[in-house]
Amino acid sequence: MASSTGTYCDICQSRHISKAAEEYCPVCEEAFCSDCKDHHKLLRATKNHQVISIAEYNKLPPFIREIKQDCDVHGDRFDFFCPTHNELCCKRCITTTHSECKGSKVIEDFVEFSKSSTSIDEYKQTLKDVEENIQNAIVDRKNNLEDFENQTQAIRKQIKDKRIEINKHFDNLETKIMNELSTVECEKKQNVQSVIEKLEENKNKSIQLMKNVDAMKKYGSNIQVFMGTTKLQQPILSQERFVRSLQDDESLRFVNLECSISEEINGIVTGIRSFGIVTPMLSETRVRFRWQCDKSAQILTPPVDMKTVDNIKIKPICRLNISSNMMISSCALGKYVLFAGCQKSPNKSLLLQYDTQGKYLKDIELEHSNAFDIVFIDSETVAVTGGGCDFKVHIIDAATLQVKRIIDLGPNNWMYGATHVNNSIIGCMSSNSVMRFNIAKGKDVKLSTIPLGTKNTRNSYIASDNSHLYHSDYDNDSVTCYEFGGKIIWSCKDASLRKPKSICLDSNSNVYVVGSGSDNVVVLSPDGLHSKQLLGSDDGVKAAHAIHYDKSSKRLLVANVYGPACVYQIST
Repeated sequence: MASSTGTYCDICQSRHISKAAEEYCPVCEEAFCSDCKDHHKLLRATKNHQVISIAEYNKLPPFIREIKQDCDVHGDRFDFFCPTHNELCCKRCITTTHSECKGSKVIEDFVEFSKSSTSIDEYKQTLKDVEENIQNAIVDRKNNLEDFENQTQAIRKQIKDKRIEINKHFDNLETKIMNELSTVECEKKQNVQSVIEKLEENKNKSIQLMKNVDAMKKYGSNIQVFMGTTKLQQPILSQERFVRSLQDDESLRFVNLECSISEEINGIVTGIRSFGIVTPMLSETRVRFRWQCDKSAQILTPPVDMKTVDNIKIKPICRLNISSNMMISSCALGKYVLFAGCQKSPNKSLLLQYDTQGKYLKDIELEHSNAFDIVFIDSETVAVTGGGCDFKVHIIDAATLQVKRIIDLGPNNWMYGATHVNNSIIGCMSSNSVMRFNIAKGKDVKLSTIPLGTKNTRNSYIASDNSHLYHSDYDNDSVTCYEFGGKIIWSCKDASLRKPKSICLDSNSNVYVVGSGSDNVVVLSPDGLHSKQLLGSDDGVKAAHAIHYDKSSKRLLVANVYGPACVYQIST
């Protein structure tokens, strides 16, 4: 075998002579000096061997150079590959330690084409994607650092402007808020810098892996390339998983600095203890990763959550009988089953509570309201919107049905379907617009319009995941996916779905919609290209208005407008 450095001729060393090697034969697995390489080229058995220079050989990654062509146990040439153990085998290995393994292949049948395998190109493309995505993430984090400077200066001006209106009695309070701002800024900068360092580290890993792939393809033997592709799979997948994980955790959430001036300052009342609060606000991730590599590759394993709607199965669990005097507009499934709607006689708005076995527990009347949609704020709290009547949203304890807080939306701001995103509720308004307002306790309700390309928001519903909004358009028989900024991603008009009402998503962003005009429940794929009817009129669906998916239990709740409702188990 070649020396560890690849510097000395193996033939000469067998004769106890140390002579510098100039070439290496991957087939013979030996290095040759100037004299020995000539003999190697003249021998009938070796004259057709493709040799490389020692410099080229040393470019191969160590794990590639360690791949041997002869069996250490039996000394024979490797002639087979065992996919069960991912190992090369000689003819004796096949009849002994691998005698019970299935699917063993003769190396000569496929190793010749290993360098032209699509796996090499797919590895390179994946590493290129990883490098580009990391670079985009680094630029995004640096932009966030630059924004800190502008935001900090804006806050300082805000504080100074307010400070002019009051007397010098507040000098100490100004110093306090300035220190707090600097502390928060420093802390958040350090957090972002830490993410950048982690991204730089993984970027360098990807660059090195790319060099390994190039070197392996250029200088490795066929058998080395074949085995190298299997050894490269895990580190490359690890790099890909690292980048994909950035979309799921908090690493790339954009941090903004805000300052809320104390209400007491405005009254210029003595005894004020605080000038305000500096708050780092998380907004949606701005950077979007792009992947050019074909994820159906023969070696790279697709993400586990890439499931098609065709695989979704549904099984009824329990039925909930609701009074026909109640018109149901929405439902929610968690520790309890909740229904919101209006009772016809006497006319009043109600929130009903059942247990998960279908037993009625209690209800609460929402005075001066017209309960429309139920939105989970957390596992213990829900918000109930009021469409077409009151201009308020009720925040309610899901267990006790006690109203914890009432949020006034202002005149003529009726809210219909809604969704909860990052301490804000996004709702379909009576003004044929979609608006966002914060529900953070102790803060003013500030409305802002989201420019979705629809004018049909009355009596309509909306849902969301971490990246997108999904709106069901009752008038146009369509479901549309938007970015939070309002850009349309896709729009689906399925012939089997008419007059869509309530809408929800599972953990894989599959979209579940009830068709009030088609008496069915349809699920759409996350890209809007595929659909499947899960339930129809034969399953008891009749003018269904409400649907909700509980991600923790993987159960789906569907309610007809006048009942009944049914809980289903979803499986894929």
